[in-house]
Amino acid sequence: MLAIEDYNEAIRLKPDYANYYNDRGNSYNKLGQHQRALDDYTKAIRLKPDYAEAYNNRGTIYGKLSQYQRAIEDFNKAIYIKQDYADAYNNRGITYFRQGNNKHCCDDIHKACKLGKCKH
Repeated sequence: MLAIEDYNEAIRLKPDYANYYNDRGNSYNKLGQHQRALDDYTKAIRLKPDYAEAYNNRGTIYGKLSQYQRAIEDFNKAIYIKQDYADAYNNRGITYFRQGNNKHCCDDIHKACKLGKCKH
């Protein structure tokens, strides 16, 4: 909770800095406060439309909420912005797996592995 208070203060001092919203969203995510995390990731994206990490993070929350199409859209956007983004490929692959789309899942997991995101 202390981290969130620190981010609140940082946002108060610099309200247009997207990274603070993304980082606070990560803290909310760890606490299981998914709606607050979504709100912060969305705010970060509004402030910085090319913020691949915020799209990836928001996609993971949508995935946790079983909103798979929205998750895939965010992972697609993250990959469009940052084409070598291994985490986004990995997360999109997991989401495809949850949808039962094994071909796309395997393609993305292999791509993530080629980019250095392999789990042995």
